[in-house]
Parts: sequence; C-alpha cells; structure tokens
Amino acid sequence: MKFNLKFSPTFFFTLTSLALCCLLSACSVAELRRDSMPVHLHQFQFSDGGKAIYFEMERKPWQSGYADTPLANLLFVISGSDCVSMGPFLPQYFFGLEGESGRTRIFILHKRHILPGSNGAKCGEHYIRADHPSRWQADQLEFMRAQIAKLQAQTQKPQRLIMMGISEGAELAPLLAQQLHASHLVLLSHAGMNALDVYAALARQNPAMQPAWQQLQDGLSVTASDPDSLRIHGRSWRYWSEIAHIPQTANLLALDIPILLGVGEADPVIPEKSIAHLQQQFQAAGKVIDIRRFPDAGHSLSSKDKNYLPDFMHQIDNWLLDARR
Repeated sequence: MKFNLKFSPTFFFTLTSLALCCLLSACSVAELRRDSMPVHLHQFQFSDGGKAIYFEMERKPWQSGYADTPLANLLFVISGSDCVSMGPFLPQYFFGLEGESGRTRIFILHKRHILPGSNGAKCGEHYIRADHPSRWQADQLEFMRAQIAKLQAQTQKPQRLIMMGISEGAELAPLLAQQLHASHLVLLSHAGMNALDVYAALARQNPAMQPAWQQLQDGLSVTASDPDSLRIHGRSWRYWSEIAHIPQTANLLALDIPILLGVGEADPVIPEKSIAHLQQQFQAAGKVIDIRRFPDAGHSLSSKDKNYLPDFMHQIDNWLLDARR
C-alpha cells in the first residue's frame, strides 16, 4: 500500500487516498474483515460531549497454537496531519506486524470531525478549529485512559504499552508516552525536532519556501484576537502557536524508554543532517535512540521500486522482543 504525498509550501505533507473511501456513517459501528485482522470502527464520546471515530484491530500471533495467549502489546497510534481517515488503508498499513512479539491490540483515534471516509479534500471549519495540539493531547489522553481502564476491568494487563506517532502525530507521542508511562515509543517519518525549526531548515534548503516561512513568522508576531478563526496556510493561528512551543527533542530526551524511529532517506520534509544531529544529541546525553533508515524512501517509506512500510512494521515486531526498558 502506498500513499500519495501532496506538497504544500508550509512543508506539511498530507496523506491522500488511492483506494476507495469507506462509505460508512460517523454514527455506525462496522467490522471490515480484510486479511486475517478484522478492522472495527467505533465512535468515542469525550467528557465534553464531543465525538471522534477510532479504529481497533488485533493481531494474533501467526502460529495457531498461540492465538489465545494473553495480550502482549497495547499499541496506540497517533496519525498524521490533515483530515484523512486511515480506514481505507487498514489493515494493510500494519502488514509486517505479524505478532511475533505477541498478541497485539491496535487503537487509532482520529481527530474530531474526521469521518470514516474522509480523504482530506475538504476539512471544514469545525475540523480546523479543533485541529491544534492541546485539543489532540486532551482527546488522546482521555481516550487512551478509557481503553486502559476497560482492559483493567477485564483483568487484562498488557506486557507492553507502546505509543506510535506517524509524521505530525510524532509531535504528540512523546508527551503521551510520558503521561501514561509507556514502555516503548515508535516514531515514523519525523525529524525529532521542533516543527517550526523543521520549517525554517526546509526554507533555508528550498528558496521557494521562504515567502511562506516569512508569512508564518509575520502571522505569529502578533497575538490573534480570535486564534481559532485566523488562518495561516490553511490552519489556525492557535495551531501554529501551540506547535511552535513543543520542544520535541527535549521531550524525546526526557524519556527513559526504548525509542525506535523509522525514516526514509529521501523524505523531503526531513531536513538534511537532522537525523544525524538527533543521534548526536542522544549520544551526548548518554542515551540511545534506534534509528532505521530506508534508502530512497519518501515520507510514506516508499521508494520508486519498493514500499518499505511492511519491512518497518516487521522490524517493530522484532524490536519489541529485543528492546528492554
């Protein structure tokens, strides 16, 4: 499975569907049986009355004799930017994660106002107003705590609690890992640095991006009277203001758990030398980050000749067996 990448002068890449969208109502609960990993669609209601869809899957070990073993991995996935549903890409997205590290339950909570078949073509005003880090963090935290509490009520205690952040979702994953005392952190297609530092570095590399970068700087230099309605590059002033203050590298260095990062060496939204610099910072702090690089691969871990995403998923499975807290 591959994603198309649509370039924006703001440097953000949005996932757009090449498959048919799931034509499902936001209020329905559906089970989509594909491959051997059923995909369950649900709706979660937050304490403030808001709602969001989420997908649930379970990967059992491929050996039939181990199918009913206790739950080994609880994996929470935070997806990337834009109002794109992962539904059309499931369960294919996780091919390669075959359960070698044990029975794995996967949850993917989407941002508010994303429908099961949303393809990013038109996000809408309600989505844009709710699309900012503090909202994401509060919603993900409430959702994850609810799922963990449900498992505890069923006397299930997973061996590992794993946070996985994909692209923009990687901004949030280290914070949630710290708050929920996760045992492992997985990041995919992220530079491991502050979002605006990434933007600035890309603007230096690509002169065509400099006007957009300057426009963002000008927009953030004043305090918006209504931070949710003022737009900069299609996103709210609140979004840019909040994401500018996430110290991504410091958040990663503050963790004392195994961290795995997968990056494509041809990813156009990862600045030159940023991954090497990230590794140097970990070494200087006496810490370890496991970085897996994929040759000629872009933001979706696909190259002209190969899709490396299943390889990375398989590596996650093996890494969970080997990584120690």
